[in-house]
Amino acid sequence: MTHKLPPAIYAIQFVVLMSFSSLAVLNLLPLYLQHLGGSPRQIGLFVGLFSFAAFAARPFGGWLLSRIESRKILIWGLYIQLVMTGLYLTMGRLNVYAGFIRMFHGFGMSLFILAALLLTINLTEREQRTHALGVVSSGFMIPLLVLPFIGEGIIVRFGFQPFFLLAVVLALVPAVFVLFMKFPAVPLEEKLTGSISGLAGLLFQRRILAIVGLTLLFEIALSSFFSFVPLLTHSRSAMLSGFFYSSLALMAVFLRLYAGQRLRFWGSPFLLIPAFICLSAGGILLYFSRMNGHLVLAGLIAGLGTGILYPHLSALVVDRISSRERSLVLGFFAAFVDLGFALGPVLFGSISQWIGIRRTFSWFGGGLLLLSALLLLYGRRDIFGRD
Repeated sequence: MTHKLPPAIYAIQFVVLMSFSSLAVLNLLPLYLQHLGGSPRQIGLFVGLFSFAAFAARPFGGWLLSRIESRKILIWGLYIQLVMTGLYLTMGRLNVYAGFIRMFHGFGMSLFILAALLLTINLTEREQRTHALGVVSSGFMIPLLVLPFIGEGIIVRFGFQPFFLLAVVLALVPAVFVLFMKFPAVPLEEKLTGSISGLAGLLFQRRILAIVGLTLLFEIALSSFFSFVPLLTHSRSAMLSGFFYSSLALMAVFLRLYAGQRLRFWGSPFLLIPAFICLSAGGILLYFSRMNGHLVLAGLIAGLGTGILYPHLSALVVDRISSRERSLVLGFFAAFVDLGFALGPVLFGSISQWIGIRRTFSWFGGGLLLLSALLLLYGRRDIFGRD
């Protein structure tokens, strides 16, 4: 089974890939925050501020997208990210200024990615949607194949300033490229009509609640692993966090690009079950990791879950939703993506302050398995049922 995607989807993928290349470098930011004297709880807070701001920006982003062309919002988001990335070079203390940088960086990312996802959905048919979202979201993962290794090498050999300069250069590329992007005309959505209670009824359907709940759990786990693996490996000089990032990204990208085009069952909601099992197992394996080979195994297994979950959850949440209501539902979904990325480092940092970083990985892995099973049971009829 193959579906040819519109060329514009690959242009969106490139912009996402380059933007997230800069963010992939900044996954090592906890090392700099630790260098500034931050405790695990403080590191979790400053990492989480990025996504708390992105979460808060979603309603504003949805409102803008209903009134302004998506391409313009895409450009605005990229340029806010570029400016904020440059300001990391001036961040020397864990203070209000550092919090300002993290929050506005998250705000810019929120506008950018919401516009990119809405363009992807509006430019594809229903049967192509999971594949298209998989292709675009592979841009989240591909940078993790090499950039954490490069970032760690730069920090060790040259320090943190060249490390931040790399992030700035990578953020500059999509900001320039997007000025030359052309898309087929996509009309602005009709204004939403109906009462507030009617719109609330749409968002609080059992199916949508279950999907956004699963998304929240997924992002809490993923952001925690991304933020604290560098601190786990930093305690053992022979271990490099890049082995985990690269193996996770390799598996996730393979699934999103190959499986989305070749496998008949790709897009089935039943894939959510093994995906959460794999992601949970990856977290638990991090608890046992004592060498780089263990990090590779944990990354590959967690990558199986990561490769499946984002494109499936994002396609399922807008399934059976009219184009008029799509931006509302997508904004609601994206807000929980950001909320999960915000809560993950804060929760992980707080718990690890109490029981240690290594043991917290096992707690998060086990908790993810239990809570995802409960949510899948809660929404089983609406998620797995037939039209």
